[in-house]
Parts: sequence; structure tokens; C-alpha cells
Amino acid sequence: MPYSIGESVKGTVSGVTEYGAFVRLEDGSSGMIHISKLSRDFVSDIHSVIKKGDAVTATVISDNGGKLALSLVGERPVKPDRNPTFGKRQEKTDFESMLSSFKTASEEKLSMINRRDKKRR
Repeated sequence: MPYSIGESVKGTVSGVTEYGAFVRLEDGSSGMIHISKLSRDFVSDIHSVIKKGDAVTATVISDNGGKLALSLVGERPVKPDRNPTFGKRQEKTDFESMLSSFKTASEEKLSMINRRDKKRR
């Protein structure tokens, strides 16, 4: 059965690995929840969050030819922008301002270090 992105599905965890959990859905199909999609917090031990046999309600975040990627964190899937350059221009401006502020802060720190070193001499 094809699923739409963003749809909530119910299932049971059929297996747990180091990188994620496999879920058997109610209709018999399966999907996988990557370890990064199990919790909003960092997960160091996957077995502390989920185990085989757990009942879960997950969100479909992608369907690649029947291979379902699921998420438990409840996020909405990211849809591609209609204008892909819009976001890039915004990021460039943000990066340039971050770089400028970093450069200013670095110059201030270097001048403080130089003044301190001159006083020691």
C-alpha cells in the first residue's frame, strides 16, 4: 500500500540494530526508523529508547519505492522549495554576516593578546 509523506502509521518493532529500528506496519509492509529519528535528544544506546515488540505510531518521512523511512520525533517532512536559489542567497548573506562578526571578534581578541604581551615585556 502506498503511503503519503506526513501520514501517521501504526506498527510493531520487529528488529533493532545499532543504526535504527525496523517496524512491521499493520498492513504487513515494513519501514525503518533511523536512530536520529527516535528522539529529539542524542541517543547513545538505541535499546534504551526502543526494543523489539514495542508498539509505535510513526510518521512517514519518505517512500522510496516501497522502502519507508519513518520518524518518531513528530517533525513535518521538508518539502523542496519552488525556488531553490532563494534559500541559498539567504544562507550566503547569513554566512557573510557570521564571517564578518567572527573576523571582528578575532581581531579584538588578537589586539587584547598583543597588548597583554607588550605589558609583560
